[in-house]
Amino acid sequence: MYIICYGKSPKALATGQKLINDIGGRYITGTELITGSFVLAEGETNCAIVMVLPLDAAIKSMEETITDKTRDLPVIAVSPEGRYAAILRRGNKPYEQGTDAVYSAVTDSLGPFCFSGFESKAEITGDLTDLVSRYNMSVNDKNVFERVNKRIQKGEKVNVYTDLPISFADPVIDPMTYSLHTYPYDMRDDFIKQYKAARGGKTEPSVFITCDYLNGEDDDKNLILVPRILSLGIEIKTKTDPAYCSPAIRKSLSNHLLNPDAVARVACAYSARDSEIIKGIAGELGAEIVSYGLDKYSKAKIPMEMTFSPEKRSDTATALAFLAGYEGTLMIRRSASVRGLVFSVAINRENIILP
Repeated sequence: MYIICYGKSPKALATGQKLINDIGGRYITGTELITGSFVLAEGETNCAIVMVLPLDAAIKSMEETITDKTRDLPVIAVSPEGRYAAILRRGNKPYEQGTDAVYSAVTDSLGPFCFSGFESKAEITGDLTDLVSRYNMSVNDKNVFERVNKRIQKGEKVNVYTDLPISFADPVIDPMTYSLHTYPYDMRDDFIKQYKAARGGKTEPSVFITCDYLNGEDDDKNLILVPRILSLGIEIKTKTDPAYCSPAIRKSLSNHLLNPDAVARVACAYSARDSEIIKGIAGELGAEIVSYGLDKYSKAKIPMEMTFSPEKRSDTATALAFLAGYEGTLMIRRSASVRGLVFSVAINRENIILP
């Protein structure tokens, strides 16, 4: 077996030299990693890259230096002091088979004081379970969810597409696993086109994190995660049939390209809190009910006028959505039905995905 070490500090150089003396191998420079100019010799079998760096720096370094020549190699992180060793990436064939042997040789060389509890990539970079739980996300297909998580645990690359604000950090940190593709809200059409291409088999199976309605509930190839970060403001203008309201809201959200499963709150006037209509809508969407008094929503400073008419008109639905979304961004500005149901939608101002 053979290792290729990369490290900078005096402690890292000393630790790396000990590993090379015990196992066999050589040092490589950052330039060689970036350009991919190094070449594996014939005898360098069961090979792995050993990043003698702090864990976060090792992950960051691989993000910056990964090339076609390093993409398939296993990657092991070793702290500069030699106090822990962790498999970051198991490598692809034909290198995957030798990963455990190289890892065992590294931990044996570092001695009994080396913490080697990280035996798999999943123990460093968590799968998507924590993310789904944290944001109460809906999952379009549980079997697809399990398949994606298995890919992550093996260290395979996973494409993530989103039109929501996302940043990667602990415990979902590893850019070697997640290739993040973001689409601003004004590029929604391009985002939807990307999903259609993935569903049509023109790209590899991917993860889509969105509040958009993609109509992909029966997609058994791609994973769609929908966080509950929308607030729905409801205004009931006239007496109407409660049985009509719940399906009407769901259908109307979908027609506005918003996923009904993304609704976290149904906001209403305090006087309507116990209405069968409000309860029915909240139950249909699996959302909580929040209510506000007249003094609160009548004074809400909605970020746009209702109409161009100089006549002042109230817009209770939008005010309620705006308040329940922590005065966030309006997604739907007042949708009305001839049957007396009015609603608006806002995305929470404080939503941060993968914080």
